[in-house]
Parts: sequence; structure tokens; C-alpha cells
Amino acid sequence: MKLAAIGRFDIAVKLIHRGLRLSIVSHVTGIHIKTLRPLHREILGYRPPSGQLPSTSGILSTRSAQAMASVMAALYQSAGGDGIYRQIDMEALLAAHDLYLELSKSVILRVSSDKPLDITQAWIIARDIQTGAVYSKCCSHCRIRYLCAVACRLPPSCPICALRKRDM
Repeated sequence: MKLAAIGRFDIAVKLIHRGLRLSIVSHVTGIHIKTLRPLHREILGYRPPSGQLPSTSGILSTRSAQAMASVMAALYQSAGGDGIYRQIDMEALLAAHDLYLELSKSVILRVSSDKPLDITQAWIIARDIQTGAVYSKCCSHCRIRYLCAVACRLPPSCPICALRKRDM
């Protein structure tokens, strides 16, 4: 086995440990999904989940979920810079997701009943930022940047202001 192949398998193992869906691991590493399935079972002890990947409109289904996704997107943009608009930066995404999970333990979960975004949902957001299916807007009232999706049921307005109004 060549060093490049060993490096790809090392990345695949790390991504599987984090719970990233195998179709994405395959896309990122170039390793065939048939090779990854037994690896997933060996690492985590159960079969990998199957089915469609979550959609951005599903991820942004509530105002609190939109606010949480906006935090994740801001951390990713901060870690990856302008390069995230050209291609997904996995190192930046993993660093942003780690920080997001740390924040969600101490702050986000206190104000939201939604579960924190998993790494697959974070990758979907990163993919959609890169393709333009998700974009960031700045609220004219509170000045916070928030995430909007082209195909989303929620109107493109600030989730923070909407949550404040709801809690009043």
C-alpha cells in the first residue's frame, strides 16, 4: 500500500469515528463505499446508516435550528476564509465543528431544544455554502449574520430577532 492510500484510509477512519456518512467519506477520500462499509462496522460496531442525506431545508426547519446553523457557518467561514466558496475545506470544517460542539455544550443548548448539528449536517451546510444554495445575510436590526437557504420554508429573516419576539 502506498503512502497516499494510507493517508486516505487514515482520514477515512477519522471521519468515520466522527460519524460522517459514508457517501461523504467516500467523496472526500476517493475510497469506494464498498470498502468503507466493513471499515465502519469494524470501527463503530454497527452498520452505517443508509438513505438520503439531510437537506438544507430540513436542517433549517426552525428558527433555533437556523440560528445554530448560522453559528456553525460563521465558525466554518472564520476557519476556512474565502476558500470555502471554491471548495470544501475539511480541516476547517472539522475545526469549526469541534468548536461548535464545545459552544453548544455550554451556550447553545441552554437556549435551544434542538440537538446540535452533527458532522454530516455541518458538511451539508459547507457544501451548500460552496454551491451557493445557502447564503449569509446581515440583519438590519441586530446586525447579526445569519444563514438562509434558497429552498427553505422559513422566510429569509433573522432567526435571533424572531426568537426574541417569540420569547417576549
